[in-house]
Amino acid sequence: MPNQEYEESVASGIAHLVGHTKHNGENAIRHLTNGTGSRRGCLGTLTSYAQAKSLLAWFAEHDLRAHKQWAYVAAKLNRMNFQLSPADWFPAYEHLYALLSDNPEIVNWYRQHTVSYFIAGEIDDRDNPKQAAFHGYQALLALNGEWELLAQRCEQILAMDIKKDKRYLIDHRFYLALAKGDKAAMESVLNELTSPKIARQRNVEQAFGLTERLIATHATIYAKIAWRHGYEVEVDSPWVPREWLPIRPLDRYDDPWPFMKDFDLYQPFEDGWADWSPVPGDRKLIR
Repeated sequence: MPNQEYEESVASGIAHLVGHTKHNGENAIRHLTNGTGSRRGCLGTLTSYAQAKSLLAWFAEHDLRAHKQWAYVAAKLNRMNFQLSPADWFPAYEHLYALLSDNPEIVNWYRQHTVSYFIAGEIDDRDNPKQAAFHGYQALLALNGEWELLAQRCEQILAMDIKKDKRYLIDHRFYLALAKGDKAAMESVLNELTSPKIARQRNVEQAFGLTERLIATHATIYAKIAWRHGYEVEVDSPWVPREWLPIRPLDRYDDPWPFMKDFDLYQPFEDGWADWSPVPGDRKLIR
């Protein structure tokens, strides 16, 4: 996409974000503070608000610190929602704001959150290349540096005659390059993924309402994962902001509301899910 077209896309995206933050989440904040209303619904509303604020901080104000701070808020609010329902679907795109925040504890929590891939009924889907869970689990393997298993799964799906969701095969080419430590191949895939032809298709998905006019969500996630493992990939596309890629945590991250401050990131899950709770430190992926 020519730069002029991208700039027009960004302008449209900013306008959408401004509208999205118009009501500043005040009703959700009040309910969460007072313990009223639907906690799940209010957390979802406020998560979306924080996501929009994170994107606006960069694209409207070019403020990298505020961008990371709001990304942290969005990621923690989303994590708080998982406390209510640990087994909710956890696809690759759920990692976006945790990765953008560069907050090491948030990233550590997200990389360990494997419940949805091991509950009864989804175990086979996790290892079935024809199911969406196969794709989502790849992100967890990549974040955890499980290179041998990641490469095996990539080679398995790339050798198959996949017709449904064939457009996602390019993602497994990236993961395979990452597993092999092939930086040039990673960059080649990322540039292909952000090319005009593919970006127009991949940037627009049901969950990408806030990002579709601004970034290539999956490509941004993959580039951040690569940087976390020491591969400083470069992407020749405005769809992946170069300034976002270096892993540079803020000196401090703030919880803007008391109900966030009172919530321990590593609070164990309840109702029989406690053993699946992420913990501080470098615990290996459960698999």
